Amino acid sequence: MNAVAYLGPEGTFSWILARSRFGDKKALIPCPAIDAVFEAVAGGSCPVGLVPVENSSGGTVHDTIDLLIRHAGSIFITEEPSLDIRIALLGHKGTAPRTIHSHFTQITHHREWLKQQFPKAKLVPAASTTQAAAKAAGSRGGAALASPGAAGIYGLDILEIPEPASAVNVTNFFTVSLAPTKSTRANRTALVAELKNQCGSLHKFLGPFARQGVTLTRIISRPVPGQPQTYVFYIELEGAAHEERVASALRAATKQAHTLTLLGSFPVGRRFRS
Repeated sequence: MNAVAYLGPEGTFSWILARSRFGDKKALIPCPAIDAVFEAVAGGSCPVGLVPVENSSGGTVHDTIDLLIRHAGSIFITEEPSLDIRIALLGHKGTAPRTIHSHFTQITHHREWLKQQFPKAKLVPAASTTQAAAKAAGSRGGAALASPGAAGIYGLDILEIPEPASAVNVTNFFTVSLAPTKSTRANRTALVAELKNQCGSLHKFLGPFARQGVTLTRIISRPVPGQPQTYVFYIELEGAAHEERVASALRAATKQAHTLTLLGSFPVGRRFRS
């Protein structure tokens, strides 16, 4: 099936990016949560999945990182596009918002503005901005930080625009697949490393990258479920795995790790507007 699974429903920023990136070339399949996107790819019903990984102010989407770690060796990152986010406060004209729903990244990004404008409103995280709009539509005092386009879908009004059009709010996404990309434009490599439980293990592991002049762009530690005080590292670095300096650093780093699994080399940088 020539399809892309994304964090739905229609109206989410994942949907906006999926339309911009793939257009009419692939069917777009909405999923209720990020883990459902991975399940669609792992099960073979969708060859490509699109998931958010980081917002410029909300930070890392840990659900995505945890699922990449869980599926390491079977699902690979094939691209990292990004989307300029436009956000609006949606609600019901004539009614002051008492409860404001949104994805946690948008609540985090606009927290100070919300405190100033709606100090008494309750802030409620939602799985997506579109789910937030749906919840807001069901309550007269409900409101949502969501895409302006979601207003028409859910019968809401655009109450305010919380920041000027010049403000930068970018979300990075991953496309994931069962096979690594063969793109000649690959300029980033991701991996998962479980290090030896001994003093200085992280320092020893990172040393080969420094010696080869390989820049690390992300390093995130995540707990291992069921193993207290045990952590695994998600790491990204500049360059493709086949490049000589990267390959050399990976060979040396592997000797310092309990396990090291590549998540693929992929192109970064395509930026779209919502």
